[in-house]
Amino acid sequence: MFSNINSPPKVSDEYSWADFLELRSLIHPDKCYTRGELDSLFTRVKSTGQTVKDSNEVWSDVKGFIRNRLIEFGDAYPFSLSDDEDTIELVENVLTPEQNFYLTLLICSSMAYLSSYGAMARVFEECSLAVFTHLMPKGAEVHPAWASGGAAGRYQGSLSDKYRAIARDIRAVPTFKDRDFKTGDHGDGGIDIVAWHPMGDIRDAIPSALAQCGCSREDWRRKHLEASPSKLRAKFNPYHPWTTYYFMPIDLRWEDGDWANKSDFGDAIMVDRLRLVRLAKEFDLVDAMPLGDHVGQAYALAMM
Repeated sequence: MFSNINSPPKVSDEYSWADFLELRSLIHPDKCYTRGELDSLFTRVKSTGQTVKDSNEVWSDVKGFIRNRLIEFGDAYPFSLSDDEDTIELVENVLTPEQNFYLTLLICSSMAYLSSYGAMARVFEECSLAVFTHLMPKGAEVHPAWASGGAAGRYQGSLSDKYRAIARDIRAVPTFKDRDFKTGDHGDGGIDIVAWHPMGDIRDAIPSALAQCGCSREDWRRKHLEASPSKLRAKFNPYHPWTTYYFMPIDLRWEDGDWANKSDFGDAIMVDRLRLVRLAKEFDLVDAMPLGDHVGQAYALAMM
């Protein structure tokens, strides 16, 4: 399930390092990770000629961020700091559904360390769909549009076929030709979820929303606009532009609680790990989330 786990993050973001140390705690036989183990890892990495940050500086940044997570995520947070703050520890008791949801999102945000990530990507898409559906007004139509949706999927065929069907649903005018697309392209075209409210008739000028889901730590900078009017309105043009959402399993915050890397934000509503956990609780969705047993598999691997 996990690979390349001894390669620390190449970025300096404290939220990425916190995730790395939480992941190491999750898959550790003792369900914890210590400052000494991080220092040993850095020593091994340095011996290969790679440049790494100072381990004491990293630990200091991470423990401050984890203190913040203890507050912000509350009972959903499955880790703690030891009294001397030299060890990150996974809870000893049986995980609650909220804690299991947090850990699943942690694994989803750790794709670089997964030997195969297709299953986790789909888990995240399904969880995002559940939350997105409850964000839409009563009476709204909400449908997945991701690639490999299966025979039951609403949007079938080539990408141009899918775009035409989406345009029809949100009552937009398609303005493209088939030759505008690569032959054989059956992808999602940057749209994972489609929503609209029919407003009681068949006229245009209705509210609609498109969402994209992504687990990458860096690609969100461009992917969060793939479903936006700025990217797609030249292909289909509704009377009123749709709202764009981007779902990510990353806890995209600085220690003070503000968004991290906000200068990269475009015209999209961002739904990160903290919002997913809080919204799932608000809408009473946690118990019904399609999480599978990926956290249990991580436990099993740690004990081997």
